[in-house]
Amino acid sequence: MNKKILLTTVTDNGYAIGSQVMIYSMSKNLKNFADCDVKIYYNDAIAPLSDKNKNIFKSLGDNIILEHVDDPRYLDAKVPYHQGRSIGSKASYLNLQSFSEYDYDKVIMFDADMLCIDDFSELFTSDYEFGIFGGNTGFVVLGNLMRTPETYEFLMSQIRHHNGDFMEQGLILKVASHIRQPLSSIYNQYKPIFSSTCIEGLSSDSTKILHWAHFDYLKPWAINDWKDKVELFQDCTEYPFIDASTGYLPNLACKPVYELWGQYKQAMFNKINN
Repeated sequence: MNKKILLTTVTDNGYAIGSQVMIYSMSKNLKNFADCDVKIYYNDAIAPLSDKNKNIFKSLGDNIILEHVDDPRYLDAKVPYHQGRSIGSKASYLNLQSFSEYDYDKVIMFDADMLCIDDFSELFTSDYEFGIFGGNTGFVVLGNLMRTPETYEFLMSQIRHHNGDFMEQGLILKVASHIRQPLSSIYNQYKPIFSSTCIEGLSSDSTKILHWAHFDYLKPWAINDWKDKVELFQDCTEYPFIDASTGYLPNLACKPVYELWGQYKQAMFNKINN
């Protein structure tokens, strides 16, 4: 692969398992994965990572880079408490580091709550400069024009002025929405996961990335914590809402994608432990 490609994400101990499974799924489905760099941003104050989680990341490939971000400007970030967000959501602002990666031909940002189920390497040679599906920054393609010192410094300078709405997503879109290029939903397929049609989404041979978007929906790694306490995967079209501690529960139609995530998780740990 001639082009230098960087895949980036932000994580902490609460989301580490999601990032680890996502990276493992990319290693199984993405052509030339070993030739890409994969960078995980963390910060001891707002996005801490234990030694155990660091070691798991390192075991996923020689191309994994753990980067502690020291910039104190991130500590000024605001979160929308009125939307139910917690102080831990400050971690999401570390995604802005992706705009400072000047030595790559393409940078692709991805969220921890994703699963790669097909190859997306065609994006490596695409013309996208700011490729995004809808207004969701869970999966974003950044070309060279978006990764300049001027853009990065301007984004960073706006952290303290941003009111916190939608956190770094709101900030990025405020600065760059006028130049965004529509990315197909196949790279950020979150609507089928929380709808009665998610089985169709899973069986579709065009879907490449599944996304458990929205903080108030149950993440796949939290299933075991709640399976004996609440009724999961009910046969209904709506999403049952028990209370704020669980958020919205997956319905029966969502079960296949949760099981698929679990299969990747098990395969990852089998690899690590063998």
